[in-house]
Amino acid sequence: MNVAIIPAAGSGLRFGGEVPKQFLMIAGEPILLHTMRRFDRCPAIGGIVVALSEEAIESFGRVIDGAGLRLPVRLVIGGRERSDSIRHGLEAARAWAPEVVAVHDAVRPFVTVEQIAAVIERAREVGGAILALPATDTIKEVDSGMIVRTIDRRRIWRAQTPQAFRYDLLWRANEEARAAGLSSALTTDDALLVERLGAPVAIVEGSVHNLKITTPEDLLLAERLFERERG
Repeated sequence: MNVAIIPAAGSGLRFGGEVPKQFLMIAGEPILLHTMRRFDRCPAIGGIVVALSEEAIESFGRVIDGAGLRLPVRLVIGGRERSDSIRHGLEAARAWAPEVVAVHDAVRPFVTVEQIAAVIERAREVGGAILALPATDTIKEVDSGMIVRTIDRRRIWRAQTPQAFRYDLLWRANEEARAAGLSSALTTDDALLVERLGAPVAIVEGSVHNLKITTPEDLLLAERLFERERG
């Protein structure tokens, strides 16, 4: 069995407004529910764990009850940092004895079933895999407003989610990061934690349509994408 873990306990302060962005409504449903539906439709996934703020557990639980999802869903209280939410999610998933866990941003509602399945399959093969896009712009390393060097963009990829790993590997990576006292800035990317162990992480090419909604402009684009999907 493979399990999706969706950290959604953030306040979304960077987005602005009183409602955290994962609960904003698009096409009649919260963004988070749209994201969950993508995993619910994927045959490679057997269960979903969502980490929420304590005050959101009850209200979003009612949303889930009426959503008609086919998979079992566990709502857990998230932590102060994203890494804490992932740890709580891993603890909740343990009862399902998962082989692979796929961690996904709550506000990436356009990931496809095929992308999810491909990342999970690659993670089963090598231990870890992420969706990513090759860089298309010229990349500059800059210090104090001045160019230091130009980086070969053929070696640069932009990380997306889901990021999938064998359960035991991601658990160990999180525990070692906690023991090392890594700053929250370094624990926002699960692949980085696994890389610290020296374990391989493969790339599966993603899509520009796998949008992460982080700004009001992204929200407008997402609304247009949903309209186009419903065609």
